[in-house]
Amino acid sequence: MSAIRSTWFLGEVLERGKVRLVGLRAAGSASRVLHPRRHCWLTVFAAGSLVFEGVGMPDKDKVWYAANEVRRSGERVSQRNVIKVLQRRGRGGTSREVGPHLLTWMVKYGYDARLEVNDIPDRLKGDLVGFVRGVWEEAMIEATGRLEAERARTAVECQAARTLMDEAYGEAEVATRQNEVLRARVAELEAEVEPLRAARTKLEGDVVTLRKQVSDVEAAEFWDRVMRAIQGVLPQNEWVADKDVLRLLPETLAKEADKSGRPLTRGRLNRKMVVRVTHGKYFELDEQEGGGKRYRRAPG
Repeated sequence: MSAIRSTWFLGEVLERGKVRLVGLRAAGSASRVLHPRRHCWLTVFAAGSLVFEGVGMPDKDKVWYAANEVRRSGERVSQRNVIKVLQRRGRGGTSREVGPHLLTWMVKYGYDARLEVNDIPDRLKGDLVGFVRGVWEEAMIEATGRLEAERARTAVECQAARTLMDEAYGEAEVATRQNEVLRARVAELEAEVEPLRAARTKLEGDVVTLRKQVSDVEAAEFWDRVMRAIQGVLPQNEWVADKDVLRLLPETLAKEADKSGRPLTRGRLNRKMVVRVTHGKYFELDEQEGGGKRYRRAPG
């Protein structure tokens, strides 16, 4: 292995049939190795001599022949696969050397790895490729037509949507203005209603006052009738105890008092009758030591 590694740096191929020696190390016996860059054989003998075998750069014919062989094998025709075939045949080559010849081959035979079909005769492959390209072009034309139709439909829909949006915007503007007018009118009505509310509150207070006054008048009128009725039943020359005064009143008057919420009781009668006595009306009062009261009709 050391002998082989040493020979990799013994020489460099300059051009066809020429080798420039860089250095030479003695080897125990002749060694034959493949040059790593030029793909040519170098033989080094024990005496230090160098023999160059297999001239390097392949020409157009060899590259085309190798490309046809790769194509027949069913593999993809590429620089890597073509160089492998050249190496098997004892020929070297790099991508820079093989690439230009392989490109002319592809142009010559219209090679396209994406459309390559290996099971069809060569005379039919061109027709198949043309057919596929025609189908593809027709499909693109149809797709383009559909795209244009879709664009036109979308444009119509967009225009219709804009029209509807404009109408909705106009209606919204009208509604907004009407709402503003209504709000202004509501504010005016509120201003007009406020004095009415104040007047209503005042009237309600007046009604409450009048009702109280009416109630007071009705109560005064009722008790005046009660006092007159008592005056009519009391004797003038005989004292009657307050507890017996109720028995002298007519039953209808007691029912009226109960219905109006002012029942005739002993205490209430005493209060009302004492007021009349104080003003010198209707009755005379005789207050006893035990707190009892007696009444009789006042003269006149």
